[in-house]
Amino acid sequence: MAYAAGAYKRIINVLEKWPLDKNKSGGRDYREFLEKYITQAYKDNQFEKNYKYWDQQYISLQKLVSNSNKNKYKRSLTSSATTLTAEQCNEVLSNQFLEELRKEEQKSFFRKLISIRSE
Repeated sequence: MAYAAGAYKRIINVLEKWPLDKNKSGGRDYREFLEKYITQAYKDNQFEKNYKYWDQQYISLQKLVSNSNKNKYKRSLTSSATTLTAEQCNEVLSNQFLEELRKEEQKSFFRKLISIRSE
């Protein structure tokens, strides 16, 4: 059980270095998801059963948090395959934008419904 507690603390400490995205609340933020997943795994004693897996997860999380691949493989372009920048992608994936998109979809649904009734 000592290994489990130490591994859990080690992973959580690395995860705390990753900032929370305020635009993705309600379980949509990746750090928030990972914290819940890791805490549940610890409560279910998964750390003792599969310690090699959690050691690998720690190493992978450490690379992710430190942006090691981003620093190792520098990009010459600031846009992605979608032609959007990282900031634009974050805006598009925010809760506020998705809520506006849902409202537009509802409006178009009601317009379709009204046009069907009038025929």
